[in-house]
Amino acid sequence: MRGHFSAPFPGVDLVLGVVLVLAGCGGEADSPAFQLRDSAGIQIAESHRPAWEGGSGWLIGTEAALRLGVVDGDPALQFDRVTGVVRLGDGRVVVGDGGSQEIRFFDAGGDLITITGGSGEGPGEFTGLSEIGTGPGGRIWAYDFSLRRITWLNASGEVEHLVSLGTQPPTLNSVGALSDGTFVLRQLWGATQVSEAREGDFLRDPVAFVRFDAQGALVDTLGLFPGREIFLTDENGRAVMNTPPIDRNSVGAVWEDRVVVGTQDAFELVRYGSGGEPNMIVRIPNWDLTLGPGELEGYIQGRLDGVPAERQPGLRQELESVPVPAHKPAYGGLLADEAGNLWVAEWTTFAQVPMRWTVLDRSGQWLGKTVMPERFLPYAIGEDWVLGVETDELDVEYVVLYPLLKNSADG
Repeated sequence: MRGHFSAPFPGVDLVLGVVLVLAGCGGEADSPAFQLRDSAGIQIAESHRPAWEGGSGWLIGTEAALRLGVVDGDPALQFDRVTGVVRLGDGRVVVGDGGSQEIRFFDAGGDLITITGGSGEGPGEFTGLSEIGTGPGGRIWAYDFSLRRITWLNASGEVEHLVSLGTQPPTLNSVGALSDGTFVLRQLWGATQVSEAREGDFLRDPVAFVRFDAQGALVDTLGLFPGREIFLTDENGRAVMNTPPIDRNSVGAVWEDRVVVGTQDAFELVRYGSGGEPNMIVRIPNWDLTLGPGELEGYIQGRLDGVPAERQPGLRQELESVPVPAHKPAYGGLLADEAGNLWVAEWTTFAQVPMRWTVLDRSGQWLGKTVMPERFLPYAIGEDWVLGVETDELDVEYVVLYPLLKNSADG
C-alpha cells in the first residue's frame, strides 16, 4: 500500500477485530464532527471525530471465505513475493507472483484456471513484475518496473496490449489506471536537491507524478511532491545519502477516477480533478504524530531479525546512532475500494504489516478505524469483502478473502 501534491493530474492509490473510534486523533469536542465547505472551488472536508460511535463500525469476519496457498504441493498454489491481487466481477481471483514472474487466474472456488507470464522480455513475460490492478472495462494491468512496461490482459488472461514507456523520468512505480485510458506513475527517487543538502540535515527530494497515454507517450508531469526523507553523511570525504529509520514519503492512489496524494506530514490528502487542479482536500486536524520509544525499537528489532547474532551488536549500535526526525509519518499507504471509500493505513516501522486502517467515505468524511487480521495486507476491497495476502510464522504467503461486515454501522 501505498500518498502525494502540487500540480495537475486526473484519475488516482482492511480487517479482523474491534473498531477503533478515537485512537490516533485528538478530537475537538466543541467542533462539529464533520465539516464540508467550499474554498475557491475546492471542497474542504474536515473531520474532528469519526462518524462511527461506540461499538459501531465495519468489521472483518474471522473466517476466511477463500484461502489459497500451500507449503508443499501444487506449484500454482505456492506464492513467492506476491505483488498484487485483484478480484473480478464474477469472483475470479488474479494473483501477481514476483518469484515466478507469473500472473495466475483462479475461479471463485479457488481452482486454477490459467497462468500467463513467466520470466523473460517477450510479450506477456516479465523481469520485474511489481504490481497488478484493474482498469477500464474490467481489464487487468501488470506493471514491470525493470522493463518499464505495462501489460494489459483481458479477463481470460490473454495479452491485449503492451505499453512501453520512455526512459524519462527514471525509477517509476505504478499508481493506477484512469478511465480516459491514461496511466499514472510516480518517481521513486529524485536527485535535484541532494547537492544542496548539508550533512545532518533532513531533506525530501522532489519526485514527479506523471501520466502516460495508451501508446506510452508522456502526457504530462502531474506535479513534483516531497519524496523520501534523506540525510547526508561524510564517508572519507564523500557525501553519502541515507534514509532515517523513521522517514516520510509521498504516497498516492486512484480514488473515484481521480488522483489523491499525501505527503505524510499531517493527516491531509489532496485529490485532483481531470484537468490536474485540486478539487478536494481531506483533513483530520490534531492527528497524533508522536513517535513512541517502542516504535523506534520495533524498527531496530525488525532490522536485526534475520541478521547473524555476531553482527547484531554492531548493527544495533549503527542504527541507534542514526538521526531520527522529530515526528512520525501521519499515515502509510492508500487504498481505494469499489464502493468509493478510501482506506488509509497506519504508519508502521520496517517489516511490519499495518493492521489499523482509517476509512474515509467518498465525501471525505472520517468514518472510523478498522483493524485487519494480523499479518494480513489488503490489496483490494469490495462492498462486502477484503482480498489480500497473509503470511504465517514461517513467512509462507497465502492469498485470502475475508468478509467485510458493514451491518454494525451505516454505510
